Amino acid sequence: MFSQGPRTPASGCYYLNSMTPEGQEMYLRFDQTARRSPYRMSRILARHQLVTKIQQEIEAKEACDWLRAAGFPQYAQLYEDSQFPINIVAVKNDHEFLEKDLVEPLYRLLRLLKINHRLDLYKQSMFG
Repeated sequence: MFSQGPRTPASGCYYLNSMTPEGQEMYLRFDQTARRSPYRMSRILARHQLVTKIQQEIEAKEACDWLRAAGFPQYAQLYEDSQFPINIVAVKNDHEFLEKDLVEPLYRLLRLLKINHRLDLYKQSMFG
């Protein structure tokens, strides 16, 4: 009876521009699968974004705790002082004498903190 073509962020609601790309995708996916009011949709998206932000903060805190416990407090301090991103290649050169079992988690956690820092910068630029 009613047919609805595919919606893009440009053809969606007026408040789609204030959402992250992930939020826009989620909004459009929900909008096509279930009939919900815009208010309900915005609350679902806000809850999802809050949970994502909390998960990222927990991961960053755990990464900083691991860095301190493993003997790399300088990297945790750099992250907490917002002096990220750091050059991971330089870190590899500085710690080339360490065992592979210790260095690989270090690189993985530094990449995680780097991504988290970029997301924070993106959100600050989008939402001021």
